[in-house]
Amino acid sequence: MEYLIKEFVQKANLYAAGVVLVAFLSLYLLRPGLTYPPGPRGWPVIGNLLDYPSEYEWLYWAKYKALYGPVSSTTILRKRILVLNTLEPCIELLDKRSANYSNRPRAPFAGEIVGWDKQLVMSPYGDHFRAMRKLAHKHFGTKAAVLIYHESQEVEARRLVAKLHVQGTEVTDLYKLLRSAIGSILMRMFHGYIPQEDGDPLITLNETAVGEFYEANKPGVWLVDSFPILKHMPAWLPGGGFQRIGQKYRKTNVDQTEMAYKFVLDEIQYKRALPSFASAALESDSMSPDEQHALKYIAAALYGGGLNPALATASTFFLAMILFPEVQVKAQEELDRVIGPSCLPEIHRWHTVLPLGIPRCPVEGDVYQGYDIPKETLVLSNYWQIAHDPINYDSPMDFNPDRFLGQTNAIAPNKYIFGFGRRRCPGMEVTGDTLFVIMATVLSVFRLRNWKDADGKEHPPKAEFLPGIVTHPKPFQFLAEPRSSEARQLLEMLHSDSADKIEQSQLRG
Repeated sequence: MEYLIKEFVQKANLYAAGVVLVAFLSLYLLRPGLTYPPGPRGWPVIGNLLDYPSEYEWLYWAKYKALYGPVSSTTILRKRILVLNTLEPCIELLDKRSANYSNRPRAPFAGEIVGWDKQLVMSPYGDHFRAMRKLAHKHFGTKAAVLIYHESQEVEARRLVAKLHVQGTEVTDLYKLLRSAIGSILMRMFHGYIPQEDGDPLITLNETAVGEFYEANKPGVWLVDSFPILKHMPAWLPGGGFQRIGQKYRKTNVDQTEMAYKFVLDEIQYKRALPSFASAALESDSMSPDEQHALKYIAAALYGGGLNPALATASTFFLAMILFPEVQVKAQEELDRVIGPSCLPEIHRWHTVLPLGIPRCPVEGDVYQGYDIPKETLVLSNYWQIAHDPINYDSPMDFNPDRFLGQTNAIAPNKYIFGFGRRRCPGMEVTGDTLFVIMATVLSVFRLRNWKDADGKEHPPKAEFLPGIVTHPKPFQFLAEPRSSEARQLLEMLHSDSADKIEQSQLRG
């Protein structure tokens, strides 16, 4: 009898195990028509963590296109990642299905502890995000809306060329000069604030906040991003040092938002506010407390979100003009024809300064071309791969502005570099105008050339770029020589007199 009972139990256990196995296969392996996009097989728990690079991630993801196709996926620490390496799925998912794909992935450190989830770039899709987008579109979302900011762009561009002229024989701190010019333009535009020439406290605070943003978003640095429960860990416990860093970063973030906004309120109160995005919104609208809260954060976010991409693009322009002097000559011969429709798009395409954009995640699970995309999948759009795909562009590694002239099948980079759908960059018109003014002003008066050492030997810069969310050219030296005697006279005038007294037409004449 005991033997029969044991045999019965064994058979019952086998039967139960079989039921569980069949249920598992039915739920996870045998779902008709549904499967994850192709990708590499990973290890249990950690997935493909060991394969993930610490820098230049877009090059790593670009390899997936050849290996697995335009849409692929992988897992890292049990988090599914969807990689879009061509334009078509980006448009289909992030644009046409934008209502589902406009959310951001949860970021316990940068978003919740430091507070960047209140800023536009990391804000979850909801009422606060929509309020910020609405304000941005109303006050500078069109070409007509940004016309009032042209004067400040031109003034700072003239100051930039005056400073370049002083260093002309050996320009060694281009980033500092461009950061000052672009930062001043953005502060004027968004807050009506005119910074001091050097060491301005608000500019310094904003730049600190931008630097801390990128530190807070470095992948794999903050353990709390992989284990969100650690967010509740006291700072005094061993391993809780990230809390102290997070609170330090949070104070910088709050201060740069509140101080700039308070400046605008004070200027309006004393009737001395300069035209700006924030003052226009406050003076033209009867704003609710929620709308004022949104205005405060969108104004701060536009500086932080706009500075580094514009700086990277402007410095790439200098690099390209030195490396490709024939393009520089052509641009100077016909500024209106070449700079407008072709040079700036090719700068954007040749070096995609935000190569992977900012990740998104679907609010609900989705299906694309038979592939299952679970809720909260991390979605990466590889703009770099799109910009350098030979299917989209002939000789994609070459710098060739002519590809965008006349009748062309080349995809305009602004179709993807500024994002898609409801997360498309609201400041793209302002950014485009600012870069155009800087490029046109520089090429109107300078011939940019290779740096020469004491023996007269030329040292061309290298087309090398730094890693990061926003990727800049590596520092390089060059010469900025006046194009003509008339240009030299104008530059001397700019240096000796106030830059804003020189008419922009003089720089083009």
